Amino acid sequence: MYDEKCWIRIGPNIKVLRTINRIRQVQMAEALGVSQTHLSNIESGRVNVNVPLLVKAANLLHCSIDDFLHNAMSIDETTEMTVPDTDTYSAEEVQLMLKMLKVGKNSRPAVRKKRAVKRSD
Repeated sequence: MYDEKCWIRIGPNIKVLRTINRIRQVQMAEALGVSQTHLSNIESGRVNVNVPLLVKAANLLHCSIDDFLHNAMSIDETTEMTVPDTDTYSAEEVQLMLKMLKVGKNSRPAVRKKRAVKRSD
């Protein structure tokens, strides 16, 4: 089922899949025909992505558009999950999950304090 939370996951999922595919942000932006700044804004969730750009990104990352909607989980969702026995995962799968967790952790927007700007008039 799709809801507004799916739309919020798109940017971070693009970042995760781009990172897993070892594509630099500037390279992907160029392939998509957007600026690196715009791609950064998409990945951080500051702007929405349009459908044609989503299709290009899915083709570039060799995934489906559905992967952008469902792969990442919010902190709330992960706390409700139980962790299965680790013997069911291969070493490669564990490494991939660790990479995804690291990227997800780094994709959270930092809280910045606004600095007072002094004007010299």
